[in-house]
Amino acid sequence: MTQEDNKSTTFFRFEDLRVYSKAIGFVSLLTETSTLATNEIENHYYKRFLEEATLLAFNIAEGSSKNKPSFIAQLKAAKTNIRKCVVFCAIGRQNEFLSEDKEEQIRTQLMELTKMIGALIISLQRSVNVDHYDHHLHEHEMDSHNNSANFEDEMIW
Repeated sequence: MTQEDNKSTTFFRFEDLRVYSKAIGFVSLLTETSTLATNEIENHYYKRFLEEATLLAFNIAEGSSKNKPSFIAQLKAAKTNIRKCVVFCAIGRQNEFLSEDKEEQIRTQLMELTKMIGALIISLQRSVNVDHYDHHLHEHEMDSHNNSANFEDEMIW
């Protein structure tokens, strides 16, 4: 038995993503914060805020099971959820549902999530571009015996 055989693996691969874990941590922070609600308006506010935060985690999880371009699209949707959370944060502070410290804590996590998602998008885009380049290079190698077109002439992307 190798060391890798002993390693615990998750069935759902998205659970291994640091950005997914960060998103779940953000939902936990909001859940904890929502216990401070003192009236129906605040309860409604936190319910909607938590829905957006949960959708952020859902988009990461859902995208990870798809091809790279679809994953990128889901990550961009997750960034939209983050922007909505920023709006909820501003509304919460304006209406004193959130303390200044809690607002700062939430905004810090949202900035970290934005950076992580942005970096993952860039990584996936590079990978897609490399895959695309390799595919066209392979096509060129196969066709080079049949015609005299050069690879650079074929690259219109």
